[in-house]
Order: sequence, then structure tokens, then C-alpha cells
Amino acid sequence: MTTTPPSLFLGATGGCANACLVHALRASQPCIALARTPSKLTAQLESQGLTPSQLANLTCVQGNALSLTDVKAALLAHCSEKLPGMIVTGLGGTPHLRFDWRAPLQIAGLDDAHVCEGAARTLVAALREVQEEEERKKKGKKGNAVEKPSVVFISTTGVSRGPEDVPLAMRFLYHQMLAVPHADKKGMEDVLRAEEGGVFRKVSGVRPTLLAGAVSVEDGVGWKALRAGTEQKPELGYSVKRADVGEWIYENLVKEGGERRRWEGEMVSLTS
Repeated sequence: MTTTPPSLFLGATGGCANACLVHALRASQPCIALARTPSKLTAQLESQGLTPSQLANLTCVQGNALSLTDVKAALLAHCSEKLPGMIVTGLGGTPHLRFDWRAPLQIAGLDDAHVCEGAARTLVAALREVQEEEERKKKGKKGNAVEKPSVVFISTTGVSRGPEDVPLAMRFLYHQMLAVPHADKKGMEDVLRAEEGGVFRKVSGVRPTLLAGAVSVEDGVGWKALRAGTEQKPELGYSVKRADVGEWIYENLVKEGGERRRWEGEMVSLTS
């Protein structure tokens, strides 16, 4: 069995996390994916040219990221006594148009207005239960510290705690129209960021500008073409392709070595 710890993907049928998963599997990295419909995810991966030998590195767990039982099963799917080294979450609600006369410009709604925050709370609770169980098993044994994975979450610009990361020309409408999904993303960020040093070793966030492009790694122009900033020094822009965001995450936060030390623990703004 490989000694490389697996990476767990939540929301991998979405564009950015899906692209990151493709690059990890191309590199023969062991991966776990929690998906409501594993066959849909597998079909997406096959359509992007992954070979049977590459797909053999993927363990698919059927379930819901809002279910504590399902998330615990995914965390322990690769090995019942070893947690993933990295968790990538790209969860998001299904958008729809809405109208509220009290906030007429807030036209973007979600099928579940708290899905990201709810999934974040479920992940933290699941990890805490698994870690507490491991701690009980290892009590009194030396050199057996409880493992803490790192987490990378995919969020959005417009929810920064630092300087404004949305261009002035679109700032007012951006914040107004996307207020509902932004509130959910901010709730998710608050939950996960509070757990750095708690259930997580490191917490990193990726905040792309408006996402464009298809769910396919072939749709991108390459991660090196992106501009990346931090929460205190964000890069401002208008759009970025999903495929490039996913590749950037793999190359700079998931892949061993590389630029991980530079970006780990940061809130990274990404734009073309």
C-alpha cells in the first residue's frame, strides 16, 4: 500500500474541485471523493481522458456532505486508521433567480442558502469525532499524535476580511446581486478558519473572481497565466476559468513540494 496520504474531495462534480481532482489523479495520487452520484463523477473523469489505471487511485464514497455519517465514512474510506492528508472542498448551492421587494437587487438565490456553511460544520464535527476516537485508542502510547489534515476551501471574492478584492467598476452590483451566496461562503469561511490548529493543521482559502468555462481541464489556458494575491494584498480582476483555478489549487496547495509553503494558510484571490 502506498505511504502517500490520500486527498479527500468534497463537491468534486463542480468545476474547480473537479479540475483539481483530475490533476491529482493524473499524477497517480490516491484520492477519495464523496459524491451523491458516483457514476456521474466517474463519467466526468472518463470524459476528460483519465485512464483505468489513473481512476484506480480514486475511492468514490456515495453520500451527502451534509450527513455526518457519510462524511465520516469518506474520511476513513482509504484506511480505517489513517485520515487524509488534505481535504479540498468545492461545495456550493445551485443558483437561481429570485426577487424580494425588500432587497430588489439581491437577485441571486440558492436552493439551500446555508449549504456551504452547513457542510463546513458537518466536516468539522466529523473530523472531531474521528480524532477523539483515535485519541482514545492512542492514549498512553508515545509518538502517536492524532493526525490533523489540512483543508483547502473554494470560496469567492467579495467576502474578504481585508482590503476590497472586487474591482470598483463592478463592486456595488457585485455585492448587491450576490449577497445571498456570499453570506453562505462567508459563513463557511468563518467555520473553517476558526479550526486552524483545531481539527485542521492548516486552513487555506481560494477566492476566484467570477467563474467562467466548462467542467473540463481542457478548457483552461494554464495556471501560470493566473494572478494570485493574498487577503492583505489581493489581485483584482473580473473573471477566471474553472479549469485554471482547479489546476492552480493542485499545483500550489495539493501537490507535494512546489509552492505549497508559500500559499498554505493564506486566503488567495485568483483572477486571469
